[in-house]
Amino acid sequence: MPGRAEPSPLPSITLRGYGDSIWLEGRAVLLEQKGTRRRIPLAAIEGAKAVGGGQRSVEISVWGSGGAPGPAFIVEGRDAAQAGRLVEVINRARPQSSPPGGGAGLVEVVSVHPAAGRKRMSPRERVVALAVLMVYVGGAALLALLGEPVQVMMWVAGVMPVFLGLIIVGPAVVNARDRLVLRKRGVAVVAVFDRAHGKRRFFKYTDLDGGVHEIQADYAARGLGDDPNRINVVYNPQRPERAVCSLAVSTLVFRTLGVVLFGGLLLLVGLLMMPFQLVLLAYS
Repeated sequence: MPGRAEPSPLPSITLRGYGDSIWLEGRAVLLEQKGTRRRIPLAAIEGAKAVGGGQRSVEISVWGSGGAPGPAFIVEGRDAAQAGRLVEVINRARPQSSPPGGGAGLVEVVSVHPAAGRKRMSPRERVVALAVLMVYVGGAALLALLGEPVQVMMWVAGVMPVFLGLIIVGPAVVNARDRLVLRKRGVAVVAVFDRAHGKRRFFKYTDLDGGVHEIQADYAARGLGDDPNRINVVYNPQRPERAVCSLAVSTLVFRTLGVVLFGGLLLLVGLLMMPFQLVLLAYS
């Protein structure tokens, strides 16, 4: 006789408030309020609804017993869209009848692989890399034929500050672009620790369609509450595999200043050492 199919995992949607959080994990709702974390199985939930100003908060009602209503938990959120998603998923997945004895007894108060392979370059990236190499070699050859030895040395040595500057500025620009996109249409979820490789930590999250994805945690990503094995991430619903870790505003500000001051300075020095030599050659 075939075994019963296990229910599919719920999307790990999260709603953060002012010190409080609520998220889905497994077949349960987890709430963290004032340092206390509660686990409410879906079987214990009578219903969920968006409440408060702008419908940004969520109220979870637990099944009562003996005709008396069960307890209710409210998390004051800051995002009406996230609150609506959370309520929809909970109400769709919860059972329609009360467990024996109500749901209050099911509520728990809980205390507070090998590394991924190297990513290959896409055809577009290979074309860009080849073009950059041709410009570099061609510029050095042109200066060697028509310029001064000092100009050749400047061109050859200038690749180092340009390279270092791009290492700093490039990922920062890509990350800033992703954050701007996700700020408008991203879905916030909780990612759970999966594995570690050296100093790198990898987490997994579940999207709204039940797909499971992996993200390498940012070293500055803070754990949810006091739990370092859970972090907040935001993913792109159109491309669920693309996600970023939620970071404190102060962290983003300091990173931006560091990129602009240090990475921008290196790029400026490299530009003076390389393309500027061609300008001097043209006017000589």
